[in-house]
Amino acid sequence: MPIDPQIEAMFAGQPEWPPIRSQPVEELRQAVRASSTMLPPPPVTLASVADRTIPGPAGDVPVRIYMPEGSGPFPVTCYFHGGGFVVGDLDTQDMIARGLAAGAETIVISVDYRLAPEHKFPAAPEDCWAAVKWAAANAASINGDAARLAVAGDSAGGVLANGMAIQARDEGGPRIAAVVNWYGPGVHPLPEGGSMKEFEHGPVLRADDVRYFHELYIESPEQDEDYRASAVKAKSHKDLPPHFIATAENDPARDAAEMYGPVLKEAGVEVEVKRYPGMIHGFVSWVAFLPGAQEAMADACTFLKRQFAAVNQTA
Repeated sequence: MPIDPQIEAMFAGQPEWPPIRSQPVEELRQAVRASSTMLPPPPVTLASVADRTIPGPAGDVPVRIYMPEGSGPFPVTCYFHGGGFVVGDLDTQDMIARGLAAGAETIVISVDYRLAPEHKFPAAPEDCWAAVKWAAANAASINGDAARLAVAGDSAGGVLANGMAIQARDEGGPRIAAVVNWYGPGVHPLPEGGSMKEFEHGPVLRADDVRYFHELYIESPEQDEDYRASAVKAKSHKDLPPHFIATAENDPARDAAEMYGPVLKEAGVEVEVKRYPGMIHGFVSWVAFLPGAQEAMADACTFLKRQFAAVNQTA
């Protein structure tokens, strides 16, 4: 499974990223932020990008609202960034939110949820749930259409998106039209063997990095049984919205992300699972210049637009 030549060229001559476990959390956050914010944004035009806060379960939650060009009202997508539930913020995956807003012609509400280890499970999904409810209740005030509400995320954010769809169904709303999950595992802890063994030493993300993030986030084995951490363990998967699951070929988390697809399909849920050859974990962040990332973004946006259109047809 060769790595995409452009990715290989990017890392040629670069020092190897040290094991996550070897770095103090705050230094890790600073390093991830520095490397992420150096990446260029995709060449898209938006009407506006604005920061604000919304009420959360433990205080205000910072969000960033991306407004596409046009007259609206627009669909609304709550987006949750990746980072193992430990790193990441509104800036580290700003490029993904921009690509999603422009490509899917949707308002994107990017959520700066609380991070572990200071705030362990279930702090992150609780903040994300507050954002989903806020988006549904306040869509009209931001020129959005609450009937066309989606959730999306990459890596840890994909896990959160999975969980929000289940929670919305179980709590009687708000109705979620679609879920986009870029390489977020369907179960925790990630099963050993398979891609976890094959890509034990990376590239970039190592199997032990995955284990360490899990240790920082989850306090007890019982929490791994919660669908907000392990969507495959939900009591039922019936009546969930359509899901788009994208995975990277060279990724220790690949198998754990892909395994959710058959579970959803068995429950009668529309699901599209696509593996991107040559890609590595986190590749969608390179949407400004990497063809594989651009393809994964375009596929997700096409999927969202199709699901939003289906809502209009049934309204």
